[in-house]
Amino acid sequence: MNGEIDLELYTISIIALNNALEKHDDSKDSFKEIAENLQDFYEDVINDLNQEELQMNEYYLFFENGKRTFPQYIETLKESNNEYIKDSIDTLINVFENLNKISAAFPAQDMIQ
Repeated sequence: MNGEIDLELYTISIIALNNALEKHDDSKDSFKEIAENLQDFYEDVINDLNQEELQMNEYYLFFENGKRTFPQYIETLKESNNEYIKDSIDTLINVFENLNKISAAFPAQDMIQ
């Protein structure tokens, strides 16, 4: 990733997740792919945050937005009672909970300047 957040992968995954949730699409393959993509994204974020060179401006904005959106996704996903896609839902909840922890600990942009 070279210290830059992959917003394209995140955006595509979030759009797919929103569409699946809105349409009540219980396709196991669809949720599995979304979960895998967001897990990959999370792992890239962790790797980036451990690099010496980091595009902090991108991460500030991402995590500031995440402080509002991650808890909403966690809540929505926890409401799912579909056993058919439970493994993917559990993976998604885990990813959003981990991203939420990072966003809570990530310094606000105005605190660094």
